[in-house]
Amino acid sequence: MLDYRDVQLQLGGRPVLDGFDLRLEAGERVGILGPSGAGKSSLLKLIAGLLPAQGGQCRSDFRHAVLVFQEPRLLPWCRVGENLEIPLRAIGHGAAAARRLALDWLQRVGLEQYAQAWPGQLSGGMAQRVALARAFAVQPDLLLLDEPFSALDPALRGALTQLCREGLEHTGATLLCVSHHPHELIELVDRCVLLDSGRGRCFGIAAPGDAEARRATANSLQSVLMNLESSPS
Repeated sequence: MLDYRDVQLQLGGRPVLDGFDLRLEAGERVGILGPSGAGKSSLLKLIAGLLPAQGGQCRSDFRHAVLVFQEPRLLPWCRVGENLEIPLRAIGHGAAAARRLALDWLQRVGLEQYAQAWPGQLSGGMAQRVALARAFAVQPDLLLLDEPFSALDPALRGALTQLCREGLEHTGATLLCVSHHPHELIELVDRCVLLDSGRGRCFGIAAPGDAEARRATANSLQSVLMNLESSPS
């Protein structure tokens, strides 16, 4: 469980989070939406331990959070398979076990035949699939996604969303996902938090079987985002 209350975060003397609250239960899937510059990426970095809060209560029972960035961030001097093996070795797997797990997860994302390829030989969509495989291979209890599909075309975003959903089912990881695409995000999460002016507002999402209600929620969130983006700062 993650419990953030009245969190204060500043970057360069500028307030990013100001009285921010968030409660995240194990197994939940939560989306983070907000206008550009609202602090969405900074929030994920704070949760991942890459940034310190300046105030408030930051409690987390998660022990293995993994952050996936918008860019795949594969090591260009290592082959694709090695990009998965290195973090697996770092958490204690032996060489043979790490290689086996790396190939297993590459197979899950349809790229086992590229294990010996160099990252520079992959397309953007393929590289992001490798980044997802690397994240799931280390069995995180909390997966943090920072707009990982935004640079891809809609068809690829849909395919990667499905891969992510399958990975979550397999690992049981809790999810916190930043996105600019409400209609795609609601296919992955149970509720959304709209981040604006340093605070969050929660939006519930209807059950998966209620497609019409889910579309209505996505339309509402899209309208709110457009209004926030067009408002003067």
